[in-house]
Amino acid sequence: MFRFLMKLAATAAVCLPIVGVSVAQAEQLRMLNILDDRYPGTVGMSNAFVKMVEEASGGDISFSVFGPETVPPFEQLQPVQAGVFDIHFAYPVFHAGISTMGVGLETTTPDPVAYRESGIWDLFDRHYQSLGLKLISLPTSHGIHFVMREPLDGKDFTGLKIRGNPQTHIYIKALGGAPVVMPPGEIYSSFDKGVMDGASYPILGALGFKWHEVACCFTRPWFGALPHLILMNMDKWNALTAEQQALLLEQGRKLELEVRDTFTEWGEEEEKKLIELGMKETQFTDEAYGRLIDAFTEGTWSFAASRDPDVTAELKKLAEDAGLITRHWDQ
Repeated sequence: MFRFLMKLAATAAVCLPIVGVSVAQAEQLRMLNILDDRYPGTVGMSNAFVKMVEEASGGDISFSVFGPETVPPFEQLQPVQAGVFDIHFAYPVFHAGISTMGVGLETTTPDPVAYRESGIWDLFDRHYQSLGLKLISLPTSHGIHFVMREPLDGKDFTGLKIRGNPQTHIYIKALGGAPVVMPPGEIYSSFDKGVMDGASYPILGALGFKWHEVACCFTRPWFGALPHLILMNMDKWNALTAEQQALLLEQGRKLELEVRDTFTEWGEEEEKKLIELGMKETQFTDEAYGRLIDAFTEGTWSFAASRDPDVTAELKKLAEDAGLITRHWDQ
């Protein structure tokens, strides 16, 4: 692992742009994104945050951005903890080998104000600080659906292979499917070769990956929330000035407030474009959808507690007390 981290450090150093004397004192942060710009979350959250911070700081803080081509998505948290990268745009399940608690937020209504007023934001901050990371922002959008090679036609997933991250397996199995883990970048070829029948994914993203070329449909109703994290290496955070810290936190708060409306609008636009490109909506039956949501809620919290039971129990209580856990999402 030490050699791996040193190799990443060397790569990051080579990739840093050469700056002149006039900006030598600016703080340049090495940022690692979980996915590239084909994922709308990267564009609407990570890239948006970078732009907001650079503009608000007047150039005092800038970023060198790296992605999954530098470090695979499931291996990204550790090099940020080690200081090879300074800041990380993450999705909780991708670092489930280190922490699982954040996955529980998928069952909640995305509400950035309620997350802060209820104590959820502070709980996330304390938990990740125990892992050597400072929470900067908790931008959360909605929701999840399945992209399918063939329409459901009233069926469930019996006999079908469905791509999903580890926490999705319980609800894929609840509908009779066989879950398979794979990075988003491999979904296109798996659909094209006919070795995958469907894929669990955020309702935004199919267009960027061009899945409309190899899949026919997207499922409705959708469900769930999509919590993302912007995390900073704790040593790097402590090395910043108080003014720089305050600026990062304020821009992170503003990002949280903008995300839901932005992603609602983008989701409507993407669905319209997918339909224009030939994709269709395929519906779950009421009975299948009920099984899905029951398994989703139970399975998500069970997975969240698999590595972090105590903090997950605290998170669930905060979310329940705030009325944020739901089995129904606005469609």
